[in-house]
Amino acid sequence: MKTHTYLTTMPDKPGAFMAASKIIMHHGGNIIRVSYNKAVDVRMLFIEVQAEEEQLLKIENELKEIGYINRDFGNPQIIVINIKITDKPGALLPVLEILSSYKVNISYLNSFQDNKDYQDFKMGLYIDDTKDIKEILDEISKIYPVEIINYEDNGTVLDNTIFYIRFGNEIQKLFNLDNRQTVLLIKESNRIMQLLADRGEDPKEVFSQVLHLARFISSHKGKGFNADINLQKLTDNISMYTIEPPCGSNIFILHSKKKLLFIDTGFAIYAKEMMDIFLNLFPDFQNMEKSILLTHADIDHCGLLSVLKDAKIIVNKKTAMGLHNQSDGIADYREQNKYCLGYSRLSRIFSGYTPINNSRFLEIIDKATPENHDDLLYIGDVSFEDITFKVYEGSGGHVYGEVIFLCENPKIVFTGDIYVNIKGFSNERREFNSIAPYLMTSVDVNRDKANEMRKQLMTLIENKGGGFMICGGHGPVKQL
Repeated sequence: MKTHTYLTTMPDKPGAFMAASKIIMHHGGNIIRVSYNKAVDVRMLFIEVQAEEEQLLKIENELKEIGYINRDFGNPQIIVINIKITDKPGALLPVLEILSSYKVNISYLNSFQDNKDYQDFKMGLYIDDTKDIKEILDEISKIYPVEIINYEDNGTVLDNTIFYIRFGNEIQKLFNLDNRQTVLLIKESNRIMQLLADRGEDPKEVFSQVLHLARFISSHKGKGFNADINLQKLTDNISMYTIEPPCGSNIFILHSKKKLLFIDTGFAIYAKEMMDIFLNLFPDFQNMEKSILLTHADIDHCGLLSVLKDAKIIVNKKTAMGLHNQSDGIADYREQNKYCLGYSRLSRIFSGYTPINNSRFLEIIDKATPENHDDLLYIGDVSFEDITFKVYEGSGGHVYGEVIFLCENPKIVFTGDIYVNIKGFSNERREFNSIAPYLMTSVDVNRDKANEMRKQLMTLIENKGGGFMICGGHGPVKQL
């Protein structure tokens, strides 16, 4: 069984939803989510259906046949005009006939008489083929005076169905998305809105935060990319580079003469910028032996796995399964939480994340561990040159499969997001890291478990004699 969300535009009349429901029922589909919020959309309805792939395709085709799925998120032109129409019966009909001949959708209509011999008809027109605009206006102006209005985007000039189109178009341009990705973006934004609106959040504030996230990530590409890079000597043979990008997780690189060990890999959208850094830091980068340790499989930590094609990936079994789920198009462990699903999928779209191919070899490091547990469990060792990391698996408070890598000599621990140095955030990173908690309600899948894991981490460090360098998933390195 598969799940698909249909973004439908229905006629504003009784029985419209029933018609769609009958089509879905006829093909054996099960409706598992419906979203309609008049504060945001007037006629747009999101219907999530569970069925076999063949049934889903038949449902989509029939919904298209009756005109419920016909929205193209390419680059439509939306224009607002005012027409002065003679105040007499039937005077509007010639204008409607012109619009009908060009298949123009009227997205907004308002008129008033104001004690004159004509009426002002203010119309919002959604025009698919932009080359028709001049001809349409010319034909209407032969009958009545036409004024093109410069309007404020205050939610009253155009109906809110158009809000979705314009919302999708802006983000589409920021990330050069195709139509399929743009429709998916709108579906997932709506999913987030529906969940947060049920918790009392303003739907328009939700969309505002999604836009803020998109603009923030996009603005830090290219010349806007400003990572902080620090170098520390760990042993006589090993140095460590800490790279803090403007968005996404920290990337740590342990360097010996001919080898590199990455701990996490950041956001995929900054792959070019990061590769430029790697090539600058390591002139022989392409020929060096590379390995990657992954603290967990969140999108902002594993973004460059598919880019570093020659690197060996070392993970625990649960993280490996999460990566395989991503590759198979199945919800990974974070996405199995309904409040995290939409944000995770938006992160995939915005960052251009490509999961690793399932044929790629993953080195598994852990002994058998319980499916569920409440402790920071030791699961094995990983070595790099002359240092050895003890690997501990968390209970899944931040996300299922989370691990830390702890070395006693030198004293250093890589914690992923079990520990984050929030107090050390720059203003820029504080701004970015404030968006996810709002859109997911919490960055932790289970707050109680996450808090317990942080306590157990600190206890473990104390039991090892303290004095550790803590390398968190976000924020600068902290010395305890």
